[in-house]
Amino acid sequence: MRGREIKIGNLTHKERGYLFGLFEGDGYKIYDKKSRHYHVEFYLNSEKDKKIIEFVVRLLSKIGLKANLYQDKRYNCKRIRVYSKNLFNIIGKDIGLSKETKDFKLGYVSGMIDSEGHVNRKKSYIMIVNTNKRILDSCKHFLSSIGINSSISKRKPSEKDVLDSYRMYISVSFKRLNHLSVKAGGRSLGLSR
Repeated sequence: MRGREIKIGNLTHKERGYLFGLFEGDGYKIYDKKSRHYHVEFYLNSEKDKKIIEFVVRLLSKIGLKANLYQDKRYNCKRIRVYSKNLFNIIGKDIGLSKETKDFKLGYVSGMIDSEGHVNRKKSYIMIVNTNKRILDSCKHFLSSIGINSSISKRKPSEKDVLDSYRMYISVSFKRLNHLSVKAGGRSLGLSR
């Protein structure tokens, strides 16, 4: 049985980048050998990330995929799952950003902020925490190329940390860009208020 083709071309470069960035931070893909199903999943906070969940479901619908939402009872987490071999084969982690368009990169950073980020409005900074320093370096290089200051530092490990992780601070001037980050107040999302 052949899987249904997804309409990835229905997404703008920025929206594609957003899905890849969100996947980098909070995404998983699984092939279930027993059922022979390909799953792509995003894990988001049930309470804090309601608007992000709404946005992701809308993007997935735009490419012809039905999002299945599951409440993970162990954590305060909502899983967005789609069954798609095509998306499974397209989306991935640790992608090379250097050959992507400016809009894709802006979307990617937006997705990283929404999955791994925090926006501190009082102190006027945006922070992303991730274990993949190479991806953060790529984001920093891109941001620098468009005049947005950022810095990366190694986090002091906690007792629970298995891997080293890094903090990336992004200038709040990022918010003035036409980005897609829900957490940073993206203007062009068209979400319900």
